[in-house]
Amino acid sequence: MKPELSAQYTKGVLCIVIGTCCFAAKGILIKLAYRYGITATPLLMLRMLFALPFYLSVALWIQTQPYHSLSGRQIWQIIGLGLLSYYVSSLFDFMGLEYISAGLERLILYVYPTLVLLILAFVKHKKISSVEKLSLAIAYSGMLLVFIHDINLNNSWQLTSLGSGLVLLSTISFATFIVLAGDMIPNVGSLRFTAYGMLSACVGVIAHNLAIEGVASVSQPLPVYGLALALAVFCTLIPSFLMNEGIRIIGSGRAAIMGIFGPVVTLFLGALILNESIGPIQLVGAALVLTGVALLGRKKA
Repeated sequence: MKPELSAQYTKGVLCIVIGTCCFAAKGILIKLAYRYGITATPLLMLRMLFALPFYLSVALWIQTQPYHSLSGRQIWQIIGLGLLSYYVSSLFDFMGLEYISAGLERLILYVYPTLVLLILAFVKHKKISSVEKLSLAIAYSGMLLVFIHDINLNNSWQLTSLGSGLVLLSTISFATFIVLAGDMIPNVGSLRFTAYGMLSACVGVIAHNLAIEGVASVSQPLPVYGLALALAVFCTLIPSFLMNEGIRIIGSGRAAIMGIFGPVVTLFLGALILNESIGPIQLVGAALVLTGVALLGRKKA
């Protein structure tokens, strides 16, 4: 691999790794906010309200840059993908976290690399390499161990199933977004794609909440605003730009698998901040997940 290509690949991997770590903290902040009585839809709206000015500023700045013009079809595709990822997918995710632990949520959410690879394989006829297959087998065996342990955190199988089902819907939406975004981002640019897509998501989320919950839902305890601001900056703004740039550089398939260690980060954050249980089985599972990611990271020249 040429030095400049190697440097670009390293940059892409770093974007995905940092973005994944930021996303991994999302469930923790959401669970902390739920302790103050807020529900999924108003919290998601506050997150987007705080993020909206930043994305709007970036979008206005982009207008001053020498970008090529977007076609009407591209604009609608960006709007649709923004709504799919940070509106539909996020809404299901926030709702699911009302019923299950942050660790379990992250485990289910990170089934998306498998879904991405399957979509690429069967829809776009993209071959899954032997290294990718091996890394998936090792990593998901580790996540299965953690899942078996964490499923006992909720005494009600009904609530666990409901929450898991909602997060699974979020996962399917996000996997679809990853695949479709992988086609669009190289053509329109990751910065422009992120700014415009996130603006559409912000509008969708805010309009949804105002229609369902009303303006009164904006009034929340002061700590909720702080947690929503943290969600907006560290779990929305930063990772959205980093993840899309990473997808542009290394592709949607590899980006999806590189993000597989997200559940491990959430697992330890949940134990540290939320006092969620962590034991030997989870540690072994975490080690297997990291091993799978390390294998994938050994990209051949």
